[in-house]
Amino acid sequence: MVKYKDLFEHRNLKNLHVVLTSMIAEFSTLGILNQGTTNIIGSGVGKKIAKCLKETVKEFPKDDKKLIEFLINFCDMCDEYIIEDDKIGIKIDKCKYCPKQIGEAEIPGSACPIPSILASCMEELTNKPYKIKLWDKNRVIIKENGYCWFRIK
Repeated sequence: MVKYKDLFEHRNLKNLHVVLTSMIAEFSTLGILNQGTTNIIGSGVGKKIAKCLKETVKEFPKDDKKLIEFLINFCDMCDEYIIEDDKIGIKIDKCKYCPKQIGEAEIPGSACPIPSILASCMEELTNKPYKIKLWDKNRVIIKENGYCWFRIK
């Protein structure tokens, strides 16, 4: 069972993180929560974030790595992450968007909205195509060394 007091302290959560992750997790009660569902939701959310940024922020980074960093921070996705040339890692115990660990979704596999939010937002902001690059076995997320890793190309 999730202990929200611990999550708030350890992950530096805000109330809206619980709202967001719980809303996504509720799809699991309908039997429709999986990575594909969150890819669709995340893509739409990313487009709306880009619209917001275009109207409210005068300038945002043009470099892909700097733009990813800007978006992770703007959206308050996590406090610890790694951005490498070919992959992005979100520290599992610092993620603020996990519908499983925070929203209490009980499903097999991943349901992370972050890759699709970033890819669609970047596409809208730069007018360049960005897609999630799958790992082997058609996985969006792989867990390794305490991080959830994903790729955007």
